[in-house]
Amino acid sequence: MTPEDEAKIVALMRAARAKARGYSDFFLWSIDRDMEEWGVVTSLAESLNKDDALFFSKLHRRGRPNDPPDCEAADESGARIAIEVTELVDGEAIQAYKAGAIYDWAEWDKERFLSGVGRALKAKDSRYSHLKGGPYAGGYVVVIHTDEPMLNFETVKRFLEHYDLAKPQDISRAFLLLSYDPAQSRCPYFELGFNG
Repeated sequence: MTPEDEAKIVALMRAARAKARGYSDFFLWSIDRDMEEWGVVTSLAESLNKDDALFFSKLHRRGRPNDPPDCEAADESGARIAIEVTELVDGEAIQAYKAGAIYDWAEWDKERFLSGVGRALKAKDSRYSHLKGGPYAGGYVVVIHTDEPMLNFETVKRFLEHYDLAKPQDISRAFLLLSYDPAQSRCPYFELGFNG
């Protein structure tokens, strides 16, 4: 490795450190948002595959300025799927962490959690008409990821029991992806049910 290569690596590391938020950042790639989004969908794909439930292949990131969608894949028949990624995170907890309150984690009750998931879906559903490169005959999939410390697998499972979210107009499937859980040896996910 040349001194110039080392200098580039150090510069990238410093840039990443400067952008790091330090809270709820398992999926965060602070210097490359396109890679972050692709990483989220790849983590979902690995977990779906463990359950023999993987329904897409040929995943690739579209990248700026070709988004939305963040990623594109193909279903079993080869039809293109649009995949958008979004995050469920408490912005105030991020600010508190940056101000030095390291263990001031966000509190999540069922109502707040479901409201946050609903807002995320509504926001992505409203962006459907802005998808580039369509049509997407394979559907429009939204992946919400979270690394909130208080939203572990058991808590989210309890919050989602016997609850269906309002059916979005254009989203065909939606998933909530949690950060890596050593007990499950993967990033757990939930396919979100819709009523109506």
